[in-house]
Amino acid sequence: MAKKITPLLVEKYDISHKIFSELANLESRHILFAIIKKPKRAQDISKETKIPLSSVYNRISSLKECSLMYEKSDFADNGHVVTLYQSLIKDAEINVAKLEPTIALTKNQSVKK
Repeated sequence: MAKKITPLLVEKYDISHKIFSELANLESRHILFAIIKKPKRAQDISKETKIPLSSVYNRISSLKECSLMYEKSDFADNGHVVTLYQSLIKDAEINVAKLEPTIALTKNQSVKK
């Protein structure tokens, strides 16, 4: 019995396709733009971008999977632990030449780990 091979899966097993997909998503782009300069809580991202909180958490999960976002926990003034998110990229440039897309990401220098 022959194995069924799909062309898209055979091409490459890199993360490029996922990154393209995330950057093509309008909500993902709004979230990344909102957290370039300073880290923010998911609730603050939701209010600022007017994206429902559940969608923000879904996009955060996808962005972290692609290593486009940094997550850190910190203590709030009231002593509670809060999770902050910040974009790891400042901008992205996508080129398509000879049917082969390439992506160039610029590191966000304001991220303090």
